[in-house]
Amino acid sequence: MIRTLCLGAALAVFAASPAAAQTRSDEVASCMISHSTEEDVAQMKQLMLLALQDRKDEATTALAGLMMQAGVSASSQCGVGFGEMTSPMFEAAMRQYGEHLGTIVMERAFTMMDLPMQ
Repeated sequence: MIRTLCLGAALAVFAASPAAAQTRSDEVASCMISHSTEEDVAQMKQLMLLALQDRKDEATTALAGLMMQAGVSASSQCGVGFGEMTSPMFEAAMRQYGEHLGTIVMERAFTMMDLPMQ
């Protein structure tokens, strides 16, 4: 009976982990977004321009700089530990953060061209 209770408790913990990891990545992404700067947007814009121009080496360098800055922000502003930087949770948060920055760049481009966003 004790073995069954322990097994049940362990399964409950492991079943809750994906949801907890998703919640954590959403929280980290939200924090990173709230602390994003105009410099972050400019870095994303530069990355997008280089990628569109097929300048792979320079785009890779720009991506590394953007990721480094995001990592510093996540650790100093959002409580992300060094060990979390290589986790799927942080990867998911970075994906959301990158999508946010890319959206800002595109929205500004459409606004500059007087194109409706809807």
